[in-house]
Amino acid sequence: MPTKPPSLDACYYDGLSSRRRPVRLSVAGGYLLLDGPDGGRSVLAAAVRVSEAHGTAPRTLRFAGESAFCEAGQGPALDALLSALGYRDGIAARLQNRWRWAFVSLASVGLVLLAAYLYGLPWGARLIAPHVPIAAMRSLSDEALAQLDKYLLKPTALPEERRRKLQDGFQELAAADPALARYGDSLALGFRASPRIGPNAFALPGGQIILLDELVALCDDDAEILAILSHELGHLNKRHSIRMLIQSSVVAAITAVWFGDVSYAAGVVGGALLNSGYSRDMEREADDYAAGMLRRRGGSPALLASALEKLEASHLARRAEKERDEDGKSGRIMDWLSSHPDTGERIRQLRENPAAD
Repeated sequence: MPTKPPSLDACYYDGLSSRRRPVRLSVAGGYLLLDGPDGGRSVLAAAVRVSEAHGTAPRTLRFAGESAFCEAGQGPALDALLSALGYRDGIAARLQNRWRWAFVSLASVGLVLLAAYLYGLPWGARLIAPHVPIAAMRSLSDEALAQLDKYLLKPTALPEERRRKLQDGFQELAAADPALARYGDSLALGFRASPRIGPNAFALPGGQIILLDELVALCDDDAEILAILSHELGHLNKRHSIRMLIQSSVVAAITAVWFGDVSYAAGVVGGALLNSGYSRDMEREADDYAAGMLRRRGGSPALLASALEKLEASHLARRAEKERDEDGKSGRIMDWLSSHPDTGERIRQLRENPAAD
């Protein structure tokens, strides 16, 4: 028994007006046939252009070189007619209509983006950071410090003699590493206080290291304070702050393009300057740098380990105090260890396997 040729009802538009004409579509002899109350016509199958499927919306059949077109509802009848015309959706369109393939594609894109974020972006930042002029970072660092002074930091209360002694020790540390000379006059130790932040020391990408009074009070041994400053000099030596800023800037720029929110991007970049959330590898590099510097100066990496233990104890105490605050007004804990990973592992590494020269 011969198979009945596929056909279906559709709407025809002549491209000259908005009038819709009912037609019956069928295929015969390599032509698409249109039959309707106003007459009929035929179009060579090769001249028919079919739109991609979008959900349940009708598909459009356009004719090469003409403004006329037809609209037909999706379904088995249209699929049979298109098959008779010799038309087949492209592989991308076919995959889009199969949820398993769509899921696999979406998951693949997600994995690629995750790999780019975890590995590609840090790799690129590592390559770019050495070529970023320090002068360009200096202005950003000054702006970040100005914001910190405005909202979080207070003038230091340390006696001038104590500050001078710590300054002298810091200068000796910095002079021991010729690579730090690229920071020029920007390489400096600044003093501030901040009960809200707590014991803290941090390096800005322009070369300035800020030491808080609370950390000086916590580490009554200046050798421990200099050990922490050695760690911060390690961040400067490896340009960790600049690398983190590059990564944050790229993420912010992509976010701004995606969501169209430039103000959000600016906020992320500014926040990156105030955030010491280095990666685990960066912390290990800075610890190794400090351990090597301490050994060369006749000290021991155990000094940094001891300082980290005190900071960890202070962090736990501040967190417990925050949890006891029934009103929840104590604010976010922002001490030196709040964003530094695996403090216990770092302490153990410094005590058991100190970095060699």
